Amino acid sequence: MQEFAAELQALRRAVFNTPRLHRKDLQVRYGISESTLYRLIRRGKLPRPIRLSGLRLWRLEDLEQAEIAGQIPGPVSA
Repeated sequence: MQEFAAELQALRRAVFNTPRLHRKDLQVRYGISESTLYRLIRRGKLPRPIRLSGLRLWRLEDLEQAEIAGQIPGPVSA
C-alpha cells in the first residue's frame, strides 16, 4: 500500500509541476489570433486545453509533441 501511495504522490508531482500555457501565451508563441487558435483546436491540429480552476490551459509538453509531429509549426518567439 505504501508503494502505491508513493507512486500516486510522484504522479501528482509530475502533473502539477508540468508547465502550462494560457491562451494569450499560445497566441504570442505561435503569432496567431484567438479565432485562429480555436480553429486549430476544432480541426484537431492543436491539442485541446485542460481545465484547471475554470481556466483553459495547455500543457507545454503536449504542444511540443504536436510541433515535433508536424501538426503545428514551431514557435515564432522563444
